[in-house]
Amino acid sequence: MSRFFLPVLVLAMVSLLAGCAYAADPLTVPAITPVISIPPGGDQGYFLINSVPLDADVYFDGVFEGETPVTIVVSTTGNPSHTIRITRGGYEPWSTTYQGNPRPGETIAVTAMLTPAVTSGTIRVTSSPSGATSTLDRSQSQSTPFTYTSVPVGNHEVSVYLSGYQTYYTSVTVQQGQTAEVYAQLSPVITSGALSVISTPESAAVYVDGVYRGVTLTTVGNLAPGQHTVVLSKSGYKDWMGQVSIQTGVVTSISPILEKDPEPVSGTVSISSVPPGADVYADGIYVGQTRAGSPLVFTRVAPGTHTLLLTRTGYQDSATTGVVRAGENYALILTLTQNPQSTTGGISIVSSPSGTEVFLNNVYRGPSPLTIGSLPEGNYPVLLRLSGYQDWQSEIPVTAGQTVQVTATMNPSPAPTRSGVLPVVLPGGLAIAAVLLSRRK
Repeated sequence: MSRFFLPVLVLAMVSLLAGCAYAADPLTVPAITPVISIPPGGDQGYFLINSVPLDADVYFDGVFEGETPVTIVVSTTGNPSHTIRITRGGYEPWSTTYQGNPRPGETIAVTAMLTPAVTSGTIRVTSSPSGATSTLDRSQSQSTPFTYTSVPVGNHEVSVYLSGYQTYYTSVTVQQGQTAEVYAQLSPVITSGALSVISTPESAAVYVDGVYRGVTLTTVGNLAPGQHTVVLSKSGYKDWMGQVSIQTGVVTSISPILEKDPEPVSGTVSISSVPPGADVYADGIYVGQTRAGSPLVFTRVAPGTHTLLLTRTGYQDSATTGVVRAGENYALILTLTQNPQSTTGGISIVSSPSGTEVFLNNVYRGPSPLTIGSLPEGNYPVLLRLSGYQDWQSEIPVTAGQTVQVTATMNPSPAPTRSGVLPVVLPGGLAIAAVLLSRRK
């Protein structure tokens, strides 16, 4: 399996209109019945549903009730049989049938010990020097060396940050029951460069050194000086590949023209979520996280029926099935249903250029675009830093149940703009082989 072209996905039912297929409307999520708080006593009792680990979705008698831990009010004289189902990405679904109701004012505690899904592995991240901050999929941050466990099978982003050193980025594929190794040899910080990418036609997926960086038009920042491999991919067109020379403090521009593919064998899917920052699983395989400012693009999607699942802390899971056709792109926007009991909010950050280092409360959280969730209400200092640009900072207020959208335009130091690229168009297997080689760190 190619570690760059994901053999996955996706979804939303396809409508055929005048010989042109497009995705159907996204899945409509059933309305959520709110939980009404009733004082203890009388004929009311309670179920306290918990799980290990926390933040799992709870379905009680078929109704979504929020994320663990959650308290559910029931009648002591009602139906004494209750079904409890708990789900969490990367873990096997847990379910049970509980016989009996609590006595008036009584709380019955139910705790689910979740089992890692059989389709998971681990990622071990080490660095030199050690003690750096590694971030998995723009959300889980730990100090190196560290081993991430119960990581869903699929393609994942890893960044490694240490003050005084150039941030390290890579993409790693996790296989079932195996440990993927990431070793970051950090280099002393040097002023980085940037890459401006325009394509004809637009909306091509951009990969720099194997890491997805959005769609054209886009400017990718925080690139170390030297040679970088750039791949543009768009359904119905041949992949474009080029070696780009990045220089310190310089914005290098490329504007390739994509060549039509007369016999496409696959499709693509572009997916966004409201709010962004949702983990996406296609056919049970983790494929990435939705982002603000540009869609998450799946390339090389095999024609046929696929399943799609989106999960995000504080929101109900969203799942659907659909059909993909060769040579077509399906642009999907899925709106997630919020947990009515949510007590946290989030911040979604987009910057121009992208790739800025994002700090929240002076702690590195990952590269932009970035969505940070599960934040208690309050004001949060946000700092964006990028070599060759002035720091951007602001205090962002967070309200429970809302995700604040932040757009930051970085002010660069004066620098010339130049072009420098050695283009190569590689069809089929040659392109895949080249990408595999370029992504090995």
